[in-house]
Amino acid sequence: MDNLMGMKELYDVVLKATYPIELGSHTIQEGEVLARFDNILLADFDEIKKRIAARGGYDNRGLVWWEETEQVTFNFSQGIFSKTQMALAANAKLGKNEGAGVTISKREVKSTDENGNFDLLYAPVDKIFVYNKRTGEKVDYIINEDSSIHVDGANEVIVDYDYKYDNDITYMIIGQNLISGFLTLEGKTRLKDDTTGHVITGIIKIPKVKLMSDLSIRLGKNATPTVAHFSVLGLPTGSKGTKKVMEFIYLEDDIDADI
Repeated sequence: MDNLMGMKELYDVVLKATYPIELGSHTIQEGEVLARFDNILLADFDEIKKRIAARGGYDNRGLVWWEETEQVTFNFSQGIFSKTQMALAANAKLGKNEGAGVTISKREVKSTDENGNFDLLYAPVDKIFVYNKRTGEKVDYIINEDSSIHVDGANEVIVDYDYKYDNDITYMIIGQNLISGFLTLEGKTRLKDDTTGHVITGIIKIPKVKLMSDLSIRLGKNATPTVAHFSVLGLPTGSKGTKKVMEFIYLEDDIDADI
């Protein structure tokens, strides 16, 4: 019973709604899984306790002590994530517009034909800016009746412009919270007995969590693999004397041994 056990990672972690939540184009009902994480690469728990002492007598010593957990911060890292998981990690509003499209910036390098004309891949939605590729100077242009572009004195040009992408889009807005209330969290881990080597499943249950929108992502050539870091705050539930923040349940077996 008291043998040492090692815990490596969390898996099958689910966040469930405690109230109806609008997520993109549909509604998540109370008790429904909002997001599932197959594997959490790293998790650490930071517990904050409140300690109060009743003092008196000689030297005003502490006679009776009360201690309770105020909150627990859970820090997670996820290497591969869906749009929903990313929105949760950032606590950012997630939506979808069918056929709304979006304006996108585009740069093209073009060679002119013998008449000084060239075509763009997309139809510009506003001004275009043309530069001589060799000198970098801005070049005057004319839009022909067939929508091709005419320039004088440049065989190769660089063109900057915006065009409209007309298909469906899903958007995430940083600064508008996806979750304003609380969620529940449940996850699994495997624990190995340090003496016998027997592996069992551990279940983590947190009945009241709040997303902390301090998403951190590293991108770039020297930031492989891409990892998103995010946090949730576990808060106490229950009445005085029965408060709890988290339950850790030890099973007798590895219930996911075949996974």
